Amino acid sequence: MKKSTHDKSISELEGWTWKDPIPTADDSSGTVLRFYRLHRTPIKDLVIGDLRFLIGQNSALEYLVPMALDQLRNNPFVEAEYYPGDLLCALFQINDQPSYWSSHPDQRELLVRLYEEHLGRMPTAEVSDSDLKRIKRDFEKFSAH
Repeated sequence: MKKSTHDKSISELEGWTWKDPIPTADDSSGTVLRFYRLHRTPIKDLVIGDLRFLIGQNSALEYLVPMALDQLRNNPFVEAEYYPGDLLCALFQINDQPSYWSSHPDQRELLVRLYEEHLGRMPTAEVSDSDLKRIKRDFEKFSAH
């Protein structure tokens, strides 16, 4: 039986092979170890924090950005790991492949629409002033390109 896209890992989807020694907790940073492990995890098993992390690493954007956008449909300001709106900001900060958004204008438009439609409904009791400033600043940088 053939695996569906969501049943495959990033390594399988992208034909990616780890060339360095297999990282362990004893000899690698948490970032390297997490990156390695998540590349071997079926993408259907990734949680919202994993999406934020991998998108922040500019990894597998073709597969993960649509998943992240689906997560943001109900609440663009959801907290993935660090602060409300951190998944949203990870999308705004895609920088390794600036052509990603130009080659996916429908996704870019959806991201802008989600932000703009929900900005007035942001749960301000849950979002600090500094986080709100960070979100707005990241959106301004994103929308300037």
